[in-house]
Amino acid sequence: MGRIIGVFSGKGGVGKTTTVANLGSALSHDFGRKVIAIDANTSGSSLGIHLGMHFNPLTLNNVLKGDVEVWSAISEHGSGMWVLPSSIKLKDYFVDHSRLPKIIKKTSKRFDIVLIDTAPTLGDETLWVLNAIEEAILVINPDLPSVVESLKMAKLINNYGVKILGVVVNRDRKNAPLGDEQIENLMGLPIISKISDDKDVEKSIKYNVPVVHMEPYSKSALSFKKLAADIVDEKFQKPSFVEFIRWRLGW
Repeated sequence: MGRIIGVFSGKGGVGKTTTVANLGSALSHDFGRKVIAIDANTSGSSLGIHLGMHFNPLTLNNVLKGDVEVWSAISEHGSGMWVLPSSIKLKDYFVDHSRLPKIIKKTSKRFDIVLIDTAPTLGDETLWVLNAIEEAILVINPDLPSVVESLKMAKLINNYGVKILGVVVNRDRKNAPLGDEQIENLMGLPIISKISDDKDVEKSIKYNVPVVHMEPYSKSALSFKKLAADIVDEKFQKPSFVEFIRWRLGW
C-alpha cells in the first residue's frame, strides 16, 4: 500500500493545486516514485487545468457516478506521474462523494504515493477525503486570513486522526504580513517548505507546465524539489554554480 497524502488549504487561491502539481511531478521525475495525483475538488477542479489535462474524456466524476472503473480515468502526465482529474463541466457538478475513500484506497495499491488535491472547504468533499488519507499537508499564504482559515482546517484534520506533516508557505516574500515564527506559533505546526512569490510560477500556470519542469533551477522549483526530497527522506542535491549559470544563460 502506498502513502496517501492530502493537500489542504483553509481558503481558495493560496497555491494548493500548484503545490500538488509540482510536488507530484518532482516526486515522480526527480525521485523515481510512482505517483498519482487525484483532484478531489469536484466543485472547483483545477488540477487538470494546471497540467493541461482538463479536456480528458473521463474524470473522477465518471468514476464517482459508477460509469467507469478508476483505471480507465487516469492518464500519465509528461512528468511521469499519473493523474485522475475532475470534470470542469457544470453538468458533472453533483456527484456522490461517499465512494471517494474506496477509490483513493484502491489507487494506493498500485502507487507509491497518492496525492489528493482537496476542496478548500469544510464540506462534504473534504470530509470524505479525510476518511481515506493517512497524512496531510497544509498550504497557506503568509497572511492572517489564510492562517485563520487554515487553523479551522487543521483542527478538522486532527479530529480525524490524520497526521499533519507541516505547513507549506506559498508566495513567500520579504515584508510579508506574517513571518515564519508568527506562522508556526499561530498554527502550532512546523513550516516544511517556503515557495517564493515569483513570476516563474505564474508563467508555468499560464502554459500548463509545472514550474519544476518549465524552470527547473528557479527558486520556486528548487523549493518544490526540496519538499519532495524531504517527504521521501532523500537527500536533495542543489544544482552546481555552473549548472545554474548555464540555465540562466539558456544554454
